[in-house]
Amino acid sequence: MKALLVVTLIVTGALAIGQGNMMPSYSDFDSDGNGKITQKEFESAQQTRMKAQAEAGKMMRNADNAPKFGDIDANRDGNIDKQEFKNHQANRRGGRGQGMGSGQGRNR
Repeated sequence: MKALLVVTLIVTGALAIGQGNMMPSYSDFDSDGNGKITQKEFESAQQTRMKAQAEAGKMMRNADNAPKFGDIDANRDGNIDKQEFKNHQANRRGGRGQGMGSGQGRNR
């Protein structure tokens, strides 16, 4: 029984560490679930994520290089839709090997 508890704690800890490195998904930004990310939702999600990383003791390297809302809102309609988000992810992965979300590729 004790061995099972120890294994469970180790696995849970490893999963928590891995989740801390995961990139946010579209739904992490679309807080109201309406299928569009507003600038307010975008900025709130970024601040929440940066705060969580700081509290976890993670270095905040390249925070100045974080994508801006206008970098993702390609059609400049004031919202980020799922396709714009996916395209941005694919571009970031191609350029620096890192994405911003759930790992979905370019599908247009």
